[in-house]
Amino acid sequence: MSYVRIGDVDIYYEDHGSGEPVVLLNGIFMNTKSWYLQLKSLVSGGYRVILHDMRGQWNSGKPDCAECYSLEIHADDLKHLLDELNVRKAHVIGTSYGGEVGMCFAIKYPEYVNDLTLITSVSEVHEELKITALRWLEGALSNDPRKFVLSWINDVYSDSFIERSGPQLFERLVSIYSSGFDFKSAAYLLKSFLKMAEEPLTPRLRNISQPTLIIAAEKDRVKPPKYSEIIAKNITNSTYIIINDAGHAVVIEKPTITNYLLIGFVHSHPLSTT
Repeated sequence: MSYVRIGDVDIYYEDHGSGEPVVLLNGIFMNTKSWYLQLKSLVSGGYRVILHDMRGQWNSGKPDCAECYSLEIHADDLKHLLDELNVRKAHVIGTSYGGEVGMCFAIKYPEYVNDLTLITSVSEVHEELKITALRWLEGALSNDPRKFVLSWINDVYSDSFIERSGPQLFERLVSIYSSGFDFKSAAYLLKSFLKMAEEPLTPRLRNISQPTLIIAAEKDRVKPPKYSEIIAKNITNSTYIIINDAGHAVVIEKPTITNYLLIGFVHSHPLSTT
């Protein structure tokens, strides 16, 4: 396992393949393994793929303080990681919370971002999303894997995916979150996300000039397409696409079309050295 030390926090990362670097940024409860359906396609497509668990996630360090977590701090961590790996510019892809970190990173460190892809992400938090996130926070604070998964499973996956997957989906998720998952850190990450209710990224999106692909999921109950539309309206050089019959976890529910879009967009924007 590979780590880079940033301040007093160890950040776990993976570095696969060779070619132009592609950075994949996790959703809030994800780890690097959650990208396995995209990793294989990108590496076989001739790209170097860099993944990491953000502070508070899975294999990375978990500082025990609320002020240790923010989109800005995650962006700083990513900058330090790329410096350690001698990456000066990359294709940046983030899903959900990872997309929000990606936007912050593109605003703060634009010279590192060749192009940006945002999957089911938001730049502001409306009341219904705040209520959803607070329910997830209650689930995290329960320290109970079953209560935790119950707090979000029906938000994250579409009805059709849950029906196809059967009851084993819930039990598999409970098993995953019963080992190696830190509920206290998950609560810190959720509180970091909720800061966007008071400090939205939307007014800062005009500072993103890189080509940006914005992907929404038709049946996303957490961050429905209206949020992606807001982002698309505020990033001038953007392309907006909705994937039909998919829930929030579109990278898992619809990997074939997702991978086609990701690789097509990255391929159409070869790395610029300027």
